[in-house]
Amino acid sequence: MKKIKVFIADDHPVLRSGIKAIFAERTEYEVVGEADGGVEALKMIFTVKPDVVIMDITMPDLNGIEATKRILEERPEVKVVMLSMHTDVFHAIDAFRAGAMAYVLKDAGAPELFQAVEKVLAGEKFASPAVTAGLLNDFVDTIRKEQSSDPFDTLSAREKEVLRLIADGLTSKEVAERLFISVATVKSHRNNLMRKLNCNEMAGLIKIAIRKGLVTPE
Repeated sequence: MKKIKVFIADDHPVLRSGIKAIFAERTEYEVVGEADGGVEALKMIFTVKPDVVIMDITMPDLNGIEATKRILEERPEVKVVMLSMHTDVFHAIDAFRAGAMAYVLKDAGAPELFQAVEKVLAGEKFASPAVTAGLLNDFVDTIRKEQSSDPFDTLSAREKEVLRLIADGLTSKEVAERLFISVATVKSHRNNLMRKLNCNEMAGLIKIAIRKGLVTPE
């Protein structure tokens, strides 16, 4: 049975030794190399050609994010498991954008690390549970923003009032008198409405006002 070749890149020798010892307990894995920095890792990885790289996200000469990008430019088939002490979603997102397949916290146990490796070898993504919750919340927030991206929702209360009066057929002068503002201000609001709602003519504004229930069609 062909062994899965693993490479470890981390600037902490104790952690590297610990990871090596973990993989040594499993006969299906073989640690083919290790490095204490991103630059050294790049040189060695292109020579030993591992299947999986356990990459520290923070290294002094070349960080794990940049090292991952460079590795995958030359060897896109390599699976990168990013090791990190950062639980925030921003570091995790940066890692995945760079091409890492997994994001594992450094305080994770051996079972979680092996789970991550097995997932990436199967072509799947993985993140430590503490990070997954943050990623999920971030994803939900993004969906909510997309769902509420209706340009109408970006209008201020004053802009909606101006839109309602315009749709009611009032002239700029009449709107100005009703709201106790200048005609120039009304025209500015109208221009902003057309820009925000992507309308090139008044008829478009009136249709939106009717659709949103600001006015009732006669």
